[in-house]
Amino acid sequence: MNRSWKAACVLAAAGALGVVGVHSASGADDSTPVQAQVDGGALSISAPASFDLGSVSPGGTASATLAGVAVTDDRAGVLGWVTSVSMGDLTPETEGGISIPASGFTYDPAAATTTGTVTVTETTATGAGPSVVQTATAVTGQNAASWDAVVSFVIPSDALADSYAAVLTHSVI
Repeated sequence: MNRSWKAACVLAAAGALGVVGVHSASGADDSTPVQAQVDGGALSISAPASFDLGSVSPGGTASATLAGVAVTDDRAGVLGWVTSVSMGDLTPETEGGISIPASGFTYDPAAATTTGTVTVTETTATGAGPSVVQTATAVTGQNAASWDAVVSFVIPSDALADSYAAVLTHSVI
């Protein structure tokens, strides 16, 4: 009885340690490689469709806040991006009128509100451009940024009374 008790203890201890087990005499493993493709999207920019600087007298500065410029970076990478603006001359509505040169243009962006992993730094632009206004660095994956900007145009003292129009272009690369 003493031997049976010892044999039972040895078997119990071996089982607890995982020594005793049932193994197939011809076991095999098979590996299957698994792949996944993470696709990147596009880099895009959007800005308001129209914008009005309001009325101003000759020699004054027309100024207003342009709200809601946004960059969306769905490339899912680590590359940063740079946003620039360019402004055309203010052209009079009346034929034969005198244009107001874009040299009096200023674009002063506010700090961007961001999502994702990105650091965005703003820069004030002056003149026709193109001029850098937002620079994204320290990018990881998808990100987005949006901002408002104070847009100003110095009106020369010899400007003629008229309605004027120009094109403000936002670009991102």
